[in-house]
Amino acid sequence: MRGRIAGAGLLAALGWSAIAMPQLAGVTTAYALAVDQGALHPFSAEPASSKPPAPMHPARLLDCELGRITNFDASKAQKPSDFRFEGRHAFRLFLPAIPVRTTPPPSSTRPPEPVDPDTRILADPDGLSRGASDKPFYRVVDYWPERVEMTTPVADQASNLVILDRFDTQRNTVNLFMTVANDAVTYDQAHLYAGPCQVRTGDAAITASH
Repeated sequence: MRGRIAGAGLLAALGWSAIAMPQLAGVTTAYALAVDQGALHPFSAEPASSKPPAPMHPARLLDCELGRITNFDASKAQKPSDFRFEGRHAFRLFLPAIPVRTTPPPSSTRPPEPVDPDTRILADPDGLSRGASDKPFYRVVDYWPERVEMTTPVADQASNLVILDRFDTQRNTVNLFMTVANDAVTYDQAHLYAGPCQVRTGDAAITASH
C-alpha cells in the first residue's frame, strides 16, 4: 500500500528531514552506471596533504531491534512515542570512520558525494531493506550524532531510506527509522520500521563487524 503526505511529507511528520532523499526519476540508472564505473568506490590512496587531519567520527556498529509501525496516520500530529509496533526484527548496520562534516551536503537533486564502500548493512535476516543489504549505499548524509540519512535504490524510482537520530550518550543507543519511498512524500505505508540500536564505536565496532 502506498501512502502520500502533503507538504514536507512523511519524514517531516515524524520529525525528520529529507536531506538524503533524491528526486528518484533516473536515480536507478545513474546508480547502476556509478557502480559499473567505480564512482561509488573512490576511497583509494590520495596525494599527501600538508593540511592538519580533519576531526573524525569513529567507526560505528549498530545492532538494532526494529518493529513495524502499525498506526501511522498522516492526518494526526503524532509523536514517535504515539506509535504502536508489530514484530521484532534484528538489523545490523556499520558506518566507518568519517570526517566531521563542516559544509552542507549537496542538494538532493544533485549527484551525491562518494560513499565509503565499508558503509553497509551487515545483517537483515528478515529482508526489511528490500534487497538494499546486497548493494552499496547511493547517498549518505552523516551528521552523527545528531542525524544520519542514507538511501539505496531498490527498484525503478524507489529507494530504501534509513534515518538515524536521537543518540543517547548515556545508554549508547540511537533510533533507526527505515522505509521504502519514491520521494519525500510517497512511501510504502506497510513498510515503516523503527526501533532502538545499541551502538559500539571505534576499534570495538570494527572488531565486532568482522
